[in-house]
Amino acid sequence: PEVMNGVLQKEALFRKHLERINAKYNVFSEVRGKGMLLGCALNEKYQGRARDFMMAATAKHLMCLVAGANVIRFAPSLVIPDEDIETGLARFEAAVAQVVNAEQESAA
Repeated sequence: PEVMNGVLQKEALFRKHLERINAKYNVFSEVRGKGMLLGCALNEKYQGRARDFMMAATAKHLMCLVAGANVIRFAPSLVIPDEDIETGLARFEAAVAQVVNAEQESAA
C-alpha cells in the first residue's frame, strides 16, 4: 500500500510538470497512461516527431521512450525519488524547447 500511494503521488507530480511544459510549448494533445507508465501524445503540428523529442532528451542525459511515431513514453521506477522526477522533467523541458525552437527557426 505504501508503494502504491507513492506511485499515485508521483504520477500527479509527473502530470503537473508535463501539463506545465505543454502549457508553455503546446506540443501534446494529451498526457495518458496510469501510474508510472505515461505517454505524451503529440498534437497535430508535431505528428511523427516523437523520435526527435526522444533524441533531444537523450542529448540532455534523459532516457525516455517512444511508443510509435506520435507518443513520447515515460516508464520510470515505481520508487523514483521526487528529486529525480523534478530533474528529469527539467531536462525534458529543455529538450522540448530545443525541438520547438528548431521548428520555429526552420519555419522562419
